[in-house]
Amino acid sequence: MFKALLCKLNIQHDWHIEHAEDGALDKRCRRCGKDDDSGGGGGGTFAAWAGPSGMG
Repeated sequence: MFKALLCKLNIQHDWHIEHAEDGALDKRCRRCGKDDDSGGGGGGTFAAWAGPSGMG
């Protein structure tokens, strides 16, 4: 129940990689089913949350 609460608060998910229908690889939480839309593939890099490059 505590882990489900972490998902609902968007604090910690249990990500795993799965294949989409178009053949791409997506990350999805095993507990809540949320798709990872960070755009950077995870990994905690600066580019994953800094926004698109080349702006300005």
